[in-house]
Amino acid sequence: DEFVDREHIDQWFADYINRLQSETASDDDRKNLMDTVNPKYILRNHLAQAAIEKAQQDDFSEVDVLFRILSKPFDEQLALHHYSKPPPLDLQRVAVSCSS
Repeated sequence: DEFVDREHIDQWFADYINRLQSETASDDDRKNLMDTVNPKYILRNHLAQAAIEKAQQDDFSEVDVLFRILSKPFDEQLALHHYSKPPPLDLQRVAVSCSS
């Protein structure tokens, strides 16, 4: 591929497999550890925009929901699971900077 260093990726993957084989942690233990450092819920642009648009109409309910979710980003919140999903396909290429 023009933009992918296949040899580098293959070497990284081989190194990763070797590391996994040398560790004593189970897959479940490894997943549980990853879950403690990788939040389930993050503020996505489309969610923030929806909250902003509602707030501009004096409806702060979505801001409240986002605040509640993002106050505990590592915790499973089953009733709000859809907030953990990736953005819709038509919004996946939207990019903003911190200065936006």
